[in-house]
Amino acid sequence: MANINLFDYINAKEIGAYVTDKPENKIPYFGETLFPAEKQLGIDASWLKGSNGLPIAIQPSNYDAKARLREKEGFDSVSIEMAFFREAIRIGEKDRQQMNLLLSSPQSAVALPLIRKIFDEAGRLVEGVRVQAEIMRMQLLTAGKINVTSADGRAKYIYDYNQVNKFKCRKGTAAWGEDTSDPVKDIIAWCDAMESSTGTRPSRVVLNRNTFLKMYGSKLLHLMMYPNDSKLNYFVSEEQVKSFVESVTGCTIFVYSKKVANLDHATGLANTTPVSLIPDNTVCLMPGGALGKTRFGTTPEESDLMTGSDAQVSIVNTGTAIMTYKEKHPVQVNTIVSSVMIPSFEAIDDCAICDVSSVSSSDIK
Repeated sequence: MANINLFDYINAKEIGAYVTDKPENKIPYFGETLFPAEKQLGIDASWLKGSNGLPIAIQPSNYDAKARLREKEGFDSVSIEMAFFREAIRIGEKDRQQMNLLLSSPQSAVALPLIRKIFDEAGRLVEGVRVQAEIMRMQLLTAGKINVTSADGRAKYIYDYNQVNKFKCRKGTAAWGEDTSDPVKDIIAWCDAMESSTGTRPSRVVLNRNTFLKMYGSKLLHLMMYPNDSKLNYFVSEEQVKSFVESVTGCTIFVYSKKVANLDHATGLANTTPVSLIPDNTVCLMPGGALGKTRFGTTPEESDLMTGSDAQVSIVNTGTAIMTYKEKHPVQVNTIVSSVMIPSFEAIDDCAICDVSSVSSSDIK
């Protein structure tokens, strides 16, 4: 029997290449377009956050005079330690023996389905990093805070980015979904308030499908589109409503209804109840362009084991580390996936969170 080294087949480099080439890994999440990935050394992240979007005029100067040093007024420095995530899978002794027998036979191709299964299990951990990053980005957009906890409750990361732009439906109207709600004028009023306070007018509206359907069902919106149809006889498609609201408000509407499975803290297993990344009754306003970065730091595996001989490490998706290593007792091959990451939010002052389930008691705040 030939001496088979299973590590030639199951290792970080091969798993990384397999995961990177999968078509679904090339499709970006919505949040990845708003917070593009950026790699940095270490585990601390820092950035400047503008306290308002109003530009400050440059000061006049005399010729041959030394330039005045502008202080960083209007900016807040943010510095935080990034969150750390890590999980593992393993090939046990029985599986390892079975694969060695298959690989030593002339028909070694029969081992390929088993190898692919192992690669897919590792791929699910890598995808889990992308999911966790999207959860954090959407928490920022919809709450201004990040709160992630491990299934056993031992690891917990809470960050408050101090989101100050929060709105409700205008005084004298109604919550979305009620007969007297007025989503169009609410959005315009929120955008006016943002432009007045920051100098930047939002150009994008993000909400989930349930909230969009409340907008779609607004009688006042229907009458804006068809003033003579007081009995609401005319059929209006969702696309017509979306197009009309975009043309009137000047904001592009993104309906984002992505759901994920989260861990049940009691059992540690995946919860079968899907969780919406954008909660119901929450509308996010934002300007065009990137809002921040998804910052990836250096994992312990990347920092300490990249050049080691006992383990192999591969980096995928900018900052996700895949590590494989062998244990002698019990004999097994382990695969660990880890990431150090946090989204920054440089444009937080130009974004707003709107609660459409309640009405403001004073103006729109």
